[in-house]
Amino acid sequence: MDDAKEAISRDDTKRAVRQAIFLNEYLLRRAWGILFLSLALSIFISSFGSPIIDSLGSIGVASTLPIDMAASGCAIIAILWAFERVRNGADITHLEGDRAWSRLLGYRFVVPLWIATNAVVILTIALDVSRVPLVLFLIRLGLAAYLYYALRISFSKKIPGEALIAIGSLSLSSVASIALLSVVTSPGPIAILWGGTVAAWLFSGVFARSRAIPEFVEERTGLE
Repeated sequence: MDDAKEAISRDDTKRAVRQAIFLNEYLLRRAWGILFLSLALSIFISSFGSPIIDSLGSIGVASTLPIDMAASGCAIIAILWAFERVRNGADITHLEGDRAWSRLLGYRFVVPLWIATNAVVILTIALDVSRVPLVLFLIRLGLAAYLYYALRISFSKKIPGEALIAIGSLSLSSVASIALLSVVTSPGPIAILWGGTVAAWLFSGVFARSRAIPEFVEERTGLE
């Protein structure tokens, strides 16, 4: 009798843990929505806001850099805040080896990465300002790879569709922009690419944030 109660209690515990992990991934998806929205705004300011300000006042790339850094810095703060709540829940529901995303999207990794990328841009401005667009597109391509890896370890099953749209648009625009740099003289085609990317990221962010809590369906093991 005690063995039966122990087995039932064990099953209930496992079910509760699975439900907690299920809810945690739902919250994680919403946190990724904040990331998409924050980076969409940062990309928009970097791709359109700074060039517009520069064209009006002819203040130069070096002078618009603080605007870009402020935008990306605010995005980093929003992202870290969004993932903090999910990280606290994951500490309880996930094993240590299943929380690699927590370190990858934590301040100890994200902040140094932000500092390093801005240092690369500043160094490029100091050495050869004409290379700044190429460096920015390479950084964005690297960002796409980094985020894709973070998504792979964030979800136990498949990556949400809106995340694939966001990462795909960022990768495509980065590669296409690098290819167009040596071909076109007008900024129009590149502007269209990044306008589409911003729109895709806004859509992905809103879609992820607007998802209702899905119903938990217990997986069958084939032994019931």
